[in-house]
Amino acid sequence: MKTLPIGGNEVVSLPAYNVISITGGAGSIERLGNNPGDPSSGTVTTFTADATVGPFPIWTRHMLRCVPSSAVSYDITPADFPAVTSDVERVAKLTQAEYDALSPPDPATLYLIVG
Repeated sequence: MKTLPIGGNEVVSLPAYNVISITGGAGSIERLGNNPGDPSSGTVTTFTADATVGPFPIWTRHMLRCVPSSAVSYDITPADFPAVTSDVERVAKLTQAEYDALSPPDPATLYLIVG
């Protein structure tokens, strides 16, 4: 686990399908452009305690900043995706109205709502 000093900042590169786990302290995180020199997304998210950022399907860059009165620790770990609890036996393509008419939907069917 890395620690940013009080009032510090750091550019963090986040590999695809990983998360940044932030613990303690307060600060902000900003999504930067994917390549150095690319413009920022302009979205700055503040946090006052523990926070998690990600996962994203591609490599991303973030500016992590601490407020002048606290230090922040962070770690980068693979995302913990939920396990699939059952097999999908078939796929059905339906309109929203057709799906709404089902009662109840079959749990072994993956429904794709189109149109």
